Amino acid sequence: MFARIPSPSALRTFEAAARLGSFKAAAKELSVTPTAVSHQIRTLEEHLEIPLFVRRTRAVALTESGQRLSEAVHQAFQRIMVALEEVSATETVLSVSTTPAFAALWLVPRLSRFEERYPQLRVQLVASTAPTDLQRDRVVDVSVRYGTGPYPSLRAHALADETFGAYATPDYIQRLERWEDAELVETAWQQPGFEDVSWDAWLAAAGLPRPTKLRSRHFDQEHYVVQAGLASQGLVLASSLLVGDLVARGWLEPYRPETRIAGRRYTALSLPSRASSRKVSQFLEWLEEEAAGDAPVGRRPTRRRS
Repeated sequence: MFARIPSPSALRTFEAAARLGSFKAAAKELSVTPTAVSHQIRTLEEHLEIPLFVRRTRAVALTESGQRLSEAVHQAFQRIMVALEEVSATETVLSVSTTPAFAALWLVPRLSRFEERYPQLRVQLVASTAPTDLQRDRVVDVSVRYGTGPYPSLRAHALADETFGAYATPDYIQRLERWEDAELVETAWQQPGFEDVSWDAWLAAAGLPRPTKLRSRHFDQEHYVVQAGLASQGLVLASSLLVGDLVARGWLEPYRPETRIAGRRYTALSLPSRASSRKVSQFLEWLEEEAAGDAPVGRRPTRRRS
C-alpha cells in the first residue's frame, strides 16, 4: 500500500527544510551537514520527478508542489508525534513559551496545582518577550502571549483580559502624604502598540494633572517593575492579573483602586495538530480553569486526574 512513498528520512529532511526555509537550518536541527540535506532533497525530487524548491543564492523557497507536500508531510509528522506521546509510558515533557512576567508572577506560582493533577507531566518553560513561531519551532507545545493578535493558522484560547492600576507596599502608601511626591515606576514596553498603557494614561483616568517635577523610573520587563514595588521603591503601574496573588498576600496594595486603565488579553496558542494531544489539551483545560477562577496561589482545592 505504501510501497511508492519515499523514505521517512528523506521526508523528515524535506519537512525540516520546508519549515525552516533553509537547508543550513535544517541541517543544524537534524545534526547533519548541509550537503547531506541537499543530497536528500535532490534524491526526493528525482524520486517524485518534480522540483520542490527554488534554489537562490542565500535561501530556498518552496515551489507550488513543494508547498502542498510540505503541508501534508508536516501534518503527518505531527500526528505521528502525538500518537507516540499517547502510547509512550515514559515521562512526558510539555514545553510552554510565555513572557518572563507571566511566567514569574502568574504561571510558576500555580504550576504545583497542575503537577498535582497530572503528575506524569513535566512542564518546561521558555520565557521570552519575543513571540515563538510555533510553525517553525517544533519543541514548543503551547505559547501564552500578550496582545491583540491576530493568530492565523493557530488554535487560540482566550485566557483573560486585564486592567492596569497603581500598586505599592502598604507601608509605602501609608508614608505617602501626597501622590505628587511618589516615585512612579512603569514598564518601557518593547512591543509597539502599548503606548496607552502608561502613567500618563492612568493620571488622565484619575483626573490628576501630570506633576511638574515628575519622578519616574522605567524597566524593560514587567516583573522588574513589580519587584521595585515589593522593595517599596515607589508606586508601580502593574497588571491587576499579574499582581493579584501579591495583593491577596498583603505584599502589595492598590492605590486609588477605583482608577484602572485597559490592558490587553492573554491568549494560549497551539498548533491545531497539537491541540488535540492529551498533554496539550490537559494543560489548556487547566490553564483556562485557573484564569477563569484566578484564585490566589494555595487557596484553591485541586482535583486529581489520571
